[in-house]
Amino acid sequence: MYRFLLTPRWLLLHGVAMAAVAGCLLLGWWQADVYQDSHGRHELRDREPVAVAELASPGAELGDGADRQVVATGTYLAGQQQIVPGRVHDGTLGSFVVTPLETDDGMVVPVLRGWVDDPEDAGAAVPAGEVTVTGYLLPPETSDHATVRTGQQLDDGRMAYIAPDQLAQRAGVSEATALHGYLLLRDESPAPAAAPVALDVDTVAPIRDVSPWQNLSYWAQWWVFALAAVVFWVSIVRNGVRTRRRADTPSTTSRGDDVSAPAPSHAPS
Repeated sequence: MYRFLLTPRWLLLHGVAMAAVAGCLLLGWWQADVYQDSHGRHELRDREPVAVAELASPGAELGDGADRQVVATGTYLAGQQQIVPGRVHDGTLGSFVVTPLETDDGMVVPVLRGWVDDPEDAGAAVPAGEVTVTGYLLPPETSDHATVRTGQQLDDGRMAYIAPDQLAQRAGVSEATALHGYLLLRDESPAPAAAPVALDVDTVAPIRDVSPWQNLSYWAQWWVFALAAVVFWVSIVRNGVRTRRRADTPSTTSRGDDVSAPAPSHAPS
């Protein structure tokens, strides 16, 4: 009776149904993960600042240290400051200002101190002597962040994006001693008389802001689709079984037609 369910046509149907259910379940879990990631990263950024050495070490990936607020004390290497051209702030094209900070323990922390519309204004705002900075640890940029043309020759003091290899090539900062990422400045003490325009972390490194209720509805929606796919599959199988049962049932004659009764005899005239 049920052997027809193992024919190629039905096996294909089973495969499609299983793929639909698995796909809906995976998409539901993905929606849950998106919310968890967004919520978790916002929570990390809201934590109190800690010493940079507690979360990062020279040349090592940031890992769980990314998005955390940290405090670092050291001296700016003003002569190795770099300008990152082609960066937009509030609709205006300008440049990022990245100044390496050498901490007391010898680690070099690239500090994104802000944005300027004129690169000539960047050098005058570097504090001299010991300074304490507070900001967000962010992973290094990649070449995809660069706004300059591929192969374009940059002037001295310019780099295409914020990354250890760029700092090594353009500023002579050894990757072995540099933070594998950068610090987005939130505050520095003592504060300079003039400073680049401060940048918001959610603008520089935006987090996909996910509403928990909206995300929950998407999660539930995909799981409802998975249940609907199961119901649809069961309905088709049951219909196939009923159809074959009807085809296998022999037809019966009606009670009013008795074919075994003898034919009436006629008396001779």
